[in-house]
Amino acid sequence: MPTSEHLLWSPETTRRSTFVTHLPTDHDAAAHRHTVDLDATVRISGGELRACSCRLVGLSLGGAVIDVDRLPVGTLINLTFRVPAADDRLSLDAVVQATSRDGVSVLFDSPRAWEVWVLWRYLVSLDVESLDDEVDLEPTRTRVVGKPAVEP
Repeated sequence: MPTSEHLLWSPETTRRSTFVTHLPTDHDAAAHRHTVDLDATVRISGGELRACSCRLVGLSLGGAVIDVDRLPVGTLINLTFRVPAADDRLSLDAVVQATSRDGVSVLFDSPRAWEVWVLWRYLVSLDVESLDDEVDLEPTRTRVVGKPAVEP
């Protein structure tokens, strides 16, 4: 591949490619952000440690969206919350990635294995619940693949 073509490559061009029909994480619903509504506590690092209550409005394995006042990008925080059906509260260190009117987007910083497992179990359970909410899961038609066997 010539260097000029190599420099033009980006994940977006791969996504638009006719040969690539999915992303590597498409099979895992837990890798996508889910809308949630959970109570949380944010501890903001800095000159003086501040703590405040907030709402967790979006969650994925890699980060979260919290409904809290604007925070500067790069701010280190600790996010503590409990997911339903979990015995312990999760306490995850995170870095502020972006701030928008939807909330503050944070990326988790080195979550421990058991925390990732608890998050994954919770996010997968959300997908199962959303499937239960679907009204029409029955196939709309039957399609025969191949020729039916002919008896002699």
